[in-house]
Amino acid sequence: MATNEAPEVDWTSVIGRALAYLALDRAGLTDETLLAQSEFLERFGITRREAARILGTSDDSLRVLAKRKQDASKRDAGKKRTKGS
Repeated sequence: MATNEAPEVDWTSVIGRALAYLALDRAGLTDETLLAQSEFLERFGITRREAARILGTSDDSLRVLAKRKQDASKRDAGKKRTKGS
């Protein structure tokens, strides 16, 4: 006899993702870059991997974006120091 039971769903993660999306919307970050949205979610303690799932991208993509931002900041900081010397 076949049963028509629905598969078990982890509602905690569903609710968590929905709340994260609502927080992004309420903060006015839905039009910002993926990196800005990811950093916002990470400040709430959400891992980059989970933030990527919420944002519909990959963990590697967010990692590369963060590295590019970090490299750009280092270049800009170096330019500022050399101008004043």
